[in-house]
Amino acid sequence: MSRTRTRRFFRHGLLPQLLVFEAVARLGGVTRAAEELHLAQPTVSLQLKKLAATLEVTLFEQQGRQLRITGAGHTLREACHELMHCLEGLDAKLGAFRRPKTERLCLAAEPEARAAASRLIAAFCARHPGVQASLHVGGRDELLRRLGAGADDVYLFLLDVEGLPVERRLSITQSRRRAPSAAATLFLREALLGAVPGIKGVAQAVAEQIERQDQ
Repeated sequence: MSRTRTRRFFRHGLLPQLLVFEAVARLGGVTRAAEELHLAQPTVSLQLKKLAATLEVTLFEQQGRQLRITGAGHTLREACHELMHCLEGLDAKLGAFRRPKTERLCLAAEPEARAAASRLIAAFCARHPGVQASLHVGGRDELLRRLGAGADDVYLFLLDVEGLPVERRLSITQSRRRAPSAAATLFLREALLGAVPGIKGVAQAVAEQIERQDQ
């Protein structure tokens, strides 16, 4: 096919016009198409007019208050179905080349819990390779300020209980001032289920946090 003859199909705005046309043809009117596409009716009518002028054909004919699709309109509608199917297939193929969205998990811990927190992060990221985690280490006063400001996703504090190893003294919480990320929610749920190694004795506290969050 000559590129000169197909040049009209590469004009700016043709694809949105085809989308408008398909909706009008499928729904049988401008009003319903405008509602589906969240466009004003005059905008839909203008897009149809521009499309017909670009293609140099009549797509609809007015019969009273009804629009009747023409032979050229039927042909274009079939082509629209083929085009959309082609674009859907192309999008699926290109999906393999797109970079997956990276989930981030921001943890904060007291200095005494640095090693335990690092192990927790490493184990969690090993189970979920798409997560990028960071660890901020600071004193309790600093962490409490960060907790109040919602600076991090998850906070690890040490309970003041003597005679227990660090892993048995970890307490986990999150800030109410920060919307929980998907990675943070997953981390907390795994802590509740015991899948996060090293966090013991805090399941009830985590369960209460998640229950409040779900409510």
